[in-house]
This record gives sequence, C-alpha cells and structure tokens, in this order.
Amino acid sequence: MSPTYRSTFPGEGSGGEGLRSWHFAGVGLSRAPHFHASSPCRAFTLIELLIVIAILALLAGMLLPALGRAKALGAEKACASNLRQVGIMLMMYADDSHGRYPVEPTEHNPHPQLLSTLESYQPGVSRACYCPRASFMEKYAQDPSYVPKGATDSVMDIPQNRDVGNISYVYFSFLTNKCSGGATGADGYWREPGSFIPRRLTTTGVDWIYEDRPQLGGSLADRWVMSDFFRRGAPFPHTRNHAQGLNVNFLDGHVSLVRGSPKTMYR
Repeated sequence: MSPTYRSTFPGEGSGGEGLRSWHFAGVGLSRAPHFHASSPCRAFTLIELLIVIAILALLAGMLLPALGRAKALGAEKACASNLRQVGIMLMMYADDSHGRYPVEPTEHNPHPQLLSTLESYQPGVSRACYCPRASFMEKYAQDPSYVPKGATDSVMDIPQNRDVGNISYVYFSFLTNKCSGGATGADGYWREPGSFIPRRLTTTGVDWIYEDRPQLGGSLADRWVMSDFFRRGAPFPHTRNHAQGLNVNFLDGHVSLVRGSPKTMYR
C-alpha cells in the first residue's frame, strides 16, 4: 500500500504544538521551524560616499576659519595679559622711585637692565615679556629687507635672548632712538625719530628728554608704555575683524589693541 502523507501546521490538529509533521504509513517525523539569518547590511555606494565626503568638507570649511579666529583671539588676549602684568611691575617700581619709570638707552632691544628690574619685583615675570605671537614676528625681526635695511633682531623667548635682554615688546621710556643697519637718515632707525620722541615716563605723565623736539600731547590713557614688536613695512602680530593691530599698555594701566599707523597713534 502506498504511504499516506499528512501535514500538521501550527494551531492545527491536537495540541497545536507549532511543529510541522509528516506522517508516512503511521510513522510521524517532526521538524522544528527553520529561521533564516537576517541579510547582511548593504554597503555604501560610491555616490553616497562622495556625498558624505562633500558634507564633511563643507563642515570643515565652515569650522576651520572659526577655530583660527578663536586661536588668534586667544593669543591676543594672552599678549594683553602679559603687557598688563609687566605694566603693574613697572608701576610698583615707579611707586618706589619717586614716580619715575625705568628709563632705557633706546626703545628697542636689548633691555637687560629692564628685565633685571622686573625680576627683582616678581621672580619669573620676565616670561611675560614675550608675546605668544613672537614666533610669527621672529621672521620679520630677522629679515634685513625691512627698515632699517640690513638690521636684524630676535624676539622669541629663548635662553640666549633672556641672557642679553631681547624681548618681544617695545618699551617707550627711553633716551634715544635705536639706529641700526647701513641706511642713513630716518631709514637707519627702527622707528621714526620724528614721531617716537624720547622721554622718561612718570606716574603723572612724561619728562621729555630733548626740549627742542616736539612734545606730544596726551592724557595718561593716551601715553604708550609698552607695545608689541613692530617694524616698518612688516605685518602686525594680531588680526581681528580682518584688521591688523598692536597690543599697547598705556600709562593709566589699561591695555588695548591699537589699529592704524603706530607713528600717528603714538603719544
């Protein structure tokens, strides 16, 4: 006799055990239901990858300039903090010296006596005499093609500069303008003698060194004590809102970013 076939599905027949059964000639065979593994994830197509890369590039293009501006602003603020700290030490010296600030031979490097004076009031403060942007300005300080022609300087915080008194700021209580290089006339000076008039700073104003030279008017809030290093024709160390400038410490104690030509802003 031919075998008989009967299948039972879940919920069918007695018990409804959820098993599929085959019955051959009275012999029952059971098999558990077969579950297929889920299909693997579909890979990205080339077009999709290119779209993702383009989006990332767009985001990077938007974020990198903002990060650059934030970094530049941080350096500017750190520089201002340095100048403010040095300015406080100079005020302390003036209070102990009948209201007179230290006076240097020139406005320009080197300043070994100034560093020594500052260190005597606060050991370690000489670190504040170096701008965070000094490495940027170093290439212009070292370039003899700028005025004064043929002259070089170094403004970075390195042991050799500390030893000789080279700093990355310009100090404006001085006896005479620094002349260097082979050029003659005004181009032989680091800063124009007709604009940067030698003087000695005091807590109440200035004492002019040469009575026959122009005496610039101004209040304590206008008088420059110390500024970032700058050189005629070279970029300034700080840029904000697409305009370059110098941080300047003033005689009343405040520090601000000065834009424009230093020789016209100097008081």
